[in-house]
Parts: sequence; structure tokens; C-alpha cells
Amino acid sequence: MATAVLYIGWNRPHVGREADAFRFFTTELSAALDKFQADGFFEHHEQVGLTAHGCGPGGFALLLGERARLDELRRTDEFERIAMTLGMLVSELAVVPGVNRAGMQAVLERRRELMSKG
Repeated sequence: MATAVLYIGWNRPHVGREADAFRFFTTELSAALDKFQADGFFEHHEQVGLTAHGCGPGGFALLLGERARLDELRRTDEFERIAMTLGMLVSELAVVPGVNRAGMQAVLERRRELMSKG
């Protein structure tokens, strides 16, 4: 069961790069995420485009899996290439690791254990 997430978010495409960005989201990024999932780096992923709302983010991909495998993915040449390409196409790119509900429960349990010792 997934306990960690990797958030890959962006605000909007750079002016003049909109068509390139949308083409990248729907082809290359989608294919790369499917391949990374097939290679066992994570269990599930979603790509989300947000409707216009006046501030960032404009969209994101959310990868759900285990922290060690998501960390390993971030260190691959292919992931770095994807992130660098996104950075050239969109503003405010963010690649942020985190935990989901199951992961938060594990973190809180570790905290409780530490607090009971102190």
C-alpha cells in the first residue's frame, strides 16, 4: 500500500510555449509516467489540469508509492530529463515529496514513540 507521494506541479506554460507544453503533458509526460509505473517506481499516478482560478498551480501530476522508490525515481537520468524539460515549458515547477494518509499515520506513530521516551 502506498504511503508516500511525489507531487510534480506547475503554474502555467511560458508565453509562446503553450502548444509545446500541452503537447508534452499529453504525450511525453504521460508516456514517461506510465513507463515509470510499469518499472515499479510507484503504484499509481494521476495527471490533473486545474481550471482557471487566478493563481498557481495550473496542474500537477501526483505519484503514489513508497518513499524509497519515489526517491530512487527522482535520481534517475530520465526523471531529471522530464523535470528539466518541464522547467523549460512551464513556470513555477515544483517537485515535492510527501506522504499520504497512511504515511502520515506512520509518521504520527513514530512521533508518539519518540514523545513517550522523552
